[in-house]
Amino acid sequence: MPPLMLPHLVALVFQVTAPCPRASAAAGQTDAGWNAYRRGSIADARSHFEAADSLCPGDHATQVGLGFVRLRQSQPRAAAERFLQAIRSDTGDADAWYGLGLARVRLGQRGAAVDAWRRTLRLAPGYGDAEVQLLAVGIDSGLVLPAVRRPDHPDVPARAAGDGFETRAAGGWQPFYVKGVNLGVALPGNFPSQFPTDDSTYARWLELIAGARANAVRVYTILPPAFYRALKAWNTAHPDSTLWLLHGVWTEPPPRQDYDATAWKAAFRAEMRRAVDVVHGRALIAARPGHAFGRYETDVSDHVFGFIIGREWEPFSITAYNRWRRDRTTFSGRFLAVDRGTPARPIAYTNWPTLDPLSHPTEATLEEEQRLRRLHRFPPNPRLKEYDNDRESLDAMLVRTTSADLGRYFASYHAYPYYPDFIGLDSTYGGVSGASHYLRYLRELKRHHAGRALLVAEYGVPSSRGVSHLDADRNDHGGHDERAMAQIDAGLTQDIRDAGAAGGILFAWLDEWFKHTWVTIDLEVPPERTGLWHNVEDAEQHYGLLGEYAGSSPGTPEPGGEPGAWQALPWVERRDSLVLRLGADPSYLYLALAGGPRFEAAR
Repeated sequence: MPPLMLPHLVALVFQVTAPCPRASAAAGQTDAGWNAYRRGSIADARSHFEAADSLCPGDHATQVGLGFVRLRQSQPRAAAERFLQAIRSDTGDADAWYGLGLARVRLGQRGAAVDAWRRTLRLAPGYGDAEVQLLAVGIDSGLVLPAVRRPDHPDVPARAAGDGFETRAAGGWQPFYVKGVNLGVALPGNFPSQFPTDDSTYARWLELIAGARANAVRVYTILPPAFYRALKAWNTAHPDSTLWLLHGVWTEPPPRQDYDATAWKAAFRAEMRRAVDVVHGRALIAARPGHAFGRYETDVSDHVFGFIIGREWEPFSITAYNRWRRDRTTFSGRFLAVDRGTPARPIAYTNWPTLDPLSHPTEATLEEEQRLRRLHRFPPNPRLKEYDNDRESLDAMLVRTTSADLGRYFASYHAYPYYPDFIGLDSTYGGVSGASHYLRYLRELKRHHAGRALLVAEYGVPSSRGVSHLDADRNDHGGHDERAMAQIDAGLTQDIRDAGAAGGILFAWLDEWFKHTWVTIDLEVPPERTGLWHNVEDAEQHYGLLGEYAGSSPGTPEPGGEPGAWQALPWVERRDSLVLRLGADPSYLYLALAGGPRFEAAR
C-alpha cells in the first residue's frame, strides 16, 4: 500500500463514523417527520425530514423518510436515490430495501423491484407489505406459509342431510334453512374483476345483509383478503346473527368443450385448492388477470357452509362433450361417484332449468322447431336464436356420495320465474288456483331430487324500466319499481320454501352496471365501457337489493318536476325564440327545449 494511502483511509473512517454534533435536533425533526407522514401530512413530513437532513446530512433514518415522502409525491427517481443512499449506510435495513422496491417498480424496473423485495424478506422474514408487493406483480415463488398440523379428524361444521341441511351446534346437529344473498361486488364504474379492497366496504355490506335477516352469503369466486377479514369480524362480534359462507369456484368452459382436457382440469382443480386454502386463512395468491390476490391469513372455515363450483354450462357445450365422450358413463372418486350416467360432467354443482333432468313438451329443440315450421309451411330458420333449453340434462341424482364424504352433496340450481319459457307455458305448471307456475315447477324439480337437499342458489326479479322477458304470473324480467320488485322477491322466497327446497339465495346484493341483456346489448356501444354508465332499460343491471344509481339532488331535473332544475341546465343552442339546454349524468341525458310557438296537445 502506498505510504500516503493510509492517512487518507483513516480520514475517511473518521469522516463516516464521527457523530453529528446536532444529532439530537436532527432526531427530533426526523421523529416529527414520521409523525406527520403517518397523519398523511406529506408536505409537513417533507419539511421536517429536509430540516433533519440539513442538520445531519446523509443521516440514515432521514434518507429513508425522504424516500417515502418522494414516493408519496410521485417522484420515484428521487425516492430511489434516497433509498440507495440509506442502503449504502446500512445494507441491513429492510425498510430501505422495501422502499427501493416500490420506487423501482414505479420506474418500470420490475426485475430490480422483485430483487429488492426478496432482499427485504431475507432481512425480515414475514415482512407482510413486501410479500403483498411480490404477489401484486405476480410473484409467489419462495413465499411459504408456516407449517400447520393437520387435525386427526375432519371438522365438519355443516352438512347436507336428506332433503335439507344441518349445522353443528353445542347440542349436536340442528336443521338449517338457507336464507342467503348472492354477493356480487362490482361497484359502479367497475367490472367484476375490479374488487373493493377495503374492509369497511365489506363490513357495511355484511351488516346490511344480516340486518335483512339473511343467514348466508354466497360469493362466486375468491375475493380480496378484506372480505374474509370483514366476515370474520362480523361473525365474531355477532354470534347470534352469524353469516354462513357458500363459496364458489369459478371457471370458464374448456377449449373445444372438452371437460376432460388435462390443462383445463388442472387449472380448475388448482382454483379449488386455492379456495379451500383461502377460507382456512392459509393462502398466498399472486396477481392474475381477472382474479383477486394477496395474503390470506383470516380463517373463516368455521362458518363455511359449503362450496358451489363451476357455472351455468351452456347446453351446446354439454352437447359437444357428449359427442366426444359417449363412452364415459361412470365415475368413481374418493368422495363422489356416478354409476350410470350420460357422458356429461360427473359432477355439476351449479345448474339451471335449461339443463334440468325434467321433460318439457312446450320447449322445442332446433330440429323440432324446423319440423313444425315445415308442417305449417313456414320458411326454415336455420339460425338458432336461443339455447336448446330442453335438449341436455345434468342430473344430480346420478351422483352418489361415498363414506369419505362427510359434508355430503347437494343439488344447486339458478332458477328464475320468467326463463326458460317452459316454466310459464307447460300445462303441468299452470291452472292451479293459488299456485304460481314457478312454485309448481319447483315442486316437480324437488320431486325429482327427493332425498337430496335442493338449493335454489339464484332467484329474483330486477327493478329496471325495461323488460327483457315476460312471465305468465307477471314476475317479469324487468319492468318493476323497487316496491314491486321487493314484493315479488318475497313471494318467490315463499315459493321456494313451500316447494320443499333446502333454501334460497337471492340474486343479488347490488346493482351491477357492467351487465348486458339481449334487448339492449347491441346498442350499448362501446361494450367495454358499459360499466361506466347506467342503462335503466337493461334488466340485468337492476337485481340489487342495494340500488346503485347515478345520484340525485334537489337540482336533478325530473319529468314534471321543478322547472328551475331544467332551466339551470347549460344552454347549447339558441335560435330565434328557441333555447336548447343539455345535461347528463351516468343514467340519463337531459334535454330541455324552451320557447317557440305554443304547443297544442289537441293537434
